Amino acid sequence: MSEMTENESVAEPLKQTKPTDDKEKASATTEEFPLPDWVPQWAREAPKIVVRAPGPKSKEIIKIDRDYVSYAYDRCFTFTIEKAAGTAVMDADGNVLLDFSSGIAVQNAGWTHYKVSRAIQDQAAKLIHSMANDAYFDKEAHFAKLLSEISPGKALKGTFFGNSGAEAVEAAFKLSRYYTKRNEHLAFFGSYHGRIGAGLALTSKLKLRYSYGPLAPGIIFTPFAYCYRCSFKQTYPECGLYCVDYIENQVLSMGGTTGQIASIFVEPIQGEGGYVPPPKEYLPRLRKLADSQGALLIFDEVQTGFARTGKMFACEHYNTVPDILVMGKALGGGVPLGAIIAKPEIMKKWRPGSHSSTFGGNAITMAAGLAHVTAIIEENLADRAAKLGDYAMKLLKEMQLRREIIGDVRGKGLMIGVELVKNQYTKEPHEATNIQGKCWRAGLMTITSGIFGNVFRIAPPLCISKAQLEKGFEIFEQALKDEEEFLKIGTSSPPG
Repeated sequence: MSEMTENESVAEPLKQTKPTDDKEKASATTEEFPLPDWVPQWAREAPKIVVRAPGPKSKEIIKIDRDYVSYAYDRCFTFTIEKAAGTAVMDADGNVLLDFSSGIAVQNAGWTHYKVSRAIQDQAAKLIHSMANDAYFDKEAHFAKLLSEISPGKALKGTFFGNSGAEAVEAAFKLSRYYTKRNEHLAFFGSYHGRIGAGLALTSKLKLRYSYGPLAPGIIFTPFAYCYRCSFKQTYPECGLYCVDYIENQVLSMGGTTGQIASIFVEPIQGEGGYVPPPKEYLPRLRKLADSQGALLIFDEVQTGFARTGKMFACEHYNTVPDILVMGKALGGGVPLGAIIAKPEIMKKWRPGSHSSTFGGNAITMAAGLAHVTAIIEENLADRAAKLGDYAMKLLKEMQLRREIIGDVRGKGLMIGVELVKNQYTKEPHEATNIQGKCWRAGLMTITSGIFGNVFRIAPPLCISKAQLEKGFEIFEQALKDEEEFLKIGTSSPPG
């Protein structure tokens, strides 16, 4: 592994930050899950609020941004990001925030991991554009080999690299049609697969699809195994997974499709849909269903991949191997990168020129991605995510008993959803924007999800310390408590 990640640098070497005083060293050795020693001191102090956001420096940039940058961006934090390290983000005015989002599940090994930064430095000094579609490049070959070695069941081989998770979805969509010579796809309500082309067509959220039709034909949606809000008003496990029975007995047997299913396209744990893990039998049932139809089973692990759930890939919790695996987000460690990997007999069907990307296999992205995935493996972050995830679930379940506004807590590893409701019995959703605003003004960055916008994602960098996790939950619960108090007097708390 070392010969794949270490290069002689002609640039100024990046210095690794380590604890300097005895007190810090003692803390790092005695805490059960300490921050790694490369995290700088300022980031260890998160959260630390020095001025009400947005501060004056942030406001200057925000004013320019609003004049010149597209309105399409859906900003949920009103500040200007300056730098980040470990689990902390600093804004332009010196506020240090604790990040429970990992940059939307991107910074799994930690923000600005020194191995990733060094790999980018070293590679940029030698080569930036590798023209990997027309020539061979060492890091692309090594990275593809590594991804095959860590793939589910070590059963996948032959990686195609692109520039984003959405592009990877497009590649998987094309490959499934190319291989099967069919043109229909089964997708799920609550799904998210991107905001362009086939990815948007496979995404069910009306807000994201609005006014863009007609989209790619041949997409058939069916309910996901969202047991807390079952579309069929059933209760697991007594239901016997009726949601899969419905696909078999209704969608496939009574005219939902024309019998030309190319793929079943599914997130092993839904992300934008609300961090929804299905029952243990669900993915194996979909595997059998795909096989019975001669269709490919495609797992979109853009958000769930690379140790986020306590396994390298979420499908490993279900002992189910896909035909095609879609990757993105944490794959690049912060640089734009997406990829697919498939069973060899499927990937080999593509002939030269069947698919291409000018910047696929780019030198910088290959160096950064290889360094990030290697760090995740070498630092055993999957095990860390599993153990800290168990602890986080315990704290959140206890919080649920104290806070009536929490309807459900679910997840695996450090991919946990906290669903808010107005009433635990009726499950009427409670929109989360006000609470999100209170959290970030107190120093905690959180992002929401769910079809009603009422689910908080607990997805911090996997290097988070136990103490930081606890501090984040203190801020989170205080925001929930404040909201509950306002609800009791018939209103909702303001975001500020």
